[in-house]
Amino acid sequence: MLGRIFYRQASPAYTLFKLSKQNFVTSPRNGPIPHFIRLTANKQGICRLYSTIKLEDVTVDFDYVKKATENRNVLIIDVRELEELKEHGKIPNSINIPLGNVTPVLSTMPDNEFNKLYNRPKPTEDTEIIFYCMIGKRSGMAQQNAINLGYKNVKNYLGSYADWANKSQ
Repeated sequence: MLGRIFYRQASPAYTLFKLSKQNFVTSPRNGPIPHFIRLTANKQGICRLYSTIKLEDVTVDFDYVKKATENRNVLIIDVRELEELKEHGKIPNSINIPLGNVTPVLSTMPDNEFNKLYNRPKPTEDTEIIFYCMIGKRSGMAQQNAINLGYKNVKNYLGSYADWANKSQ
């Protein structure tokens, strides 16, 4: 699924620039293509973009998340709405940033404001971030948004809170 999402986003209106011996791909709308997109060109100059990400590199399971709750260097973000958190609960040591706020919070919120609001330092592009929601769909969207912002170590807990609640009882 991720490969198809990246391919659809990577396919329209990209321009190939030749910079010495390196190829650089950019989009007028989104800037440079993220590090996980690779470019190949045939002899006629027709380019093909493809994803080099493996599913196991971008998704996590219950055991992985359980260990991550004890690691302060991993940022676990719940993208559900506040009402859902109140009704169902949350994974320990996670913070809540509803899906609609993920992009502005991760991109434009100042570091000191993030730290004050979430009691955690704002993640850098290399910080490991795990997104979850109720079943894994919205967290996948949040993951894609974070990748588009340049975050490189972003994962999706596919089972999300439904899996967590079931296995942690």
